[in-house]
Amino acid sequence: MENKDRIEIAMSKGKLIKFLFFSVLFLIGSLWILLCQPEVNNLILDNFILKNGAAILGILMGLGGIYFFTKKIFDKKPGVVIDSIGIIDNSSGVSIGRIPWSDVMGVIERTVITQKFVTIFLKNPEDYIDKQTNSLKKKMIKMNFKESGSPVSISANGLKIPFIELKYIITQKFEEFQANKTLD
Repeated sequence: MENKDRIEIAMSKGKLIKFLFFSVLFLIGSLWILLCQPEVNNLILDNFILKNGAAILGILMGLGGIYFFTKKIFDKKPGVVIDSIGIIDNSSGVSIGRIPWSDVMGVIERTVITQKFVTIFLKNPEDYIDKQTNSLKKKMIKMNFKESGSPVSISANGLKIPFIELKYIITQKFEEFQANKTLD
């Protein structure tokens, strides 16, 4: 079945390379803190456990970023696919595959600190969480669900599209589905 109104939003290689660069810097900075043990005149920042804990966490985050962004740079799949059937988010490390519009309850914009997301609320979010076989990915999706009420939050950060346009397209396609459903 051919889907004529399929919209594919590509990943932005330039943005991904920038994020990869910052992940490498983050890793280097965290390694420097762990290996050189710099001292500052601050009781909290000079706390051995706090300093080393933050450095180890930074190393893990830097390595995670390097892995994810390198993988996405070479990924040929579009970042997001939106059509009359549903949506596929391939833009993040915690994508859950195709989501049919019939499983969607609503679409909203959320802001966390300064980062904007299109959050897609599902009728049975636990079904999507339970389908995950990778335990780390499943844990991260559960965290998303706990924080936002949905396992699906899409950012335009790594995409070749401004956030406002991404939100508009997703909202428009969902509203078209809703309108067609009521006509049936």
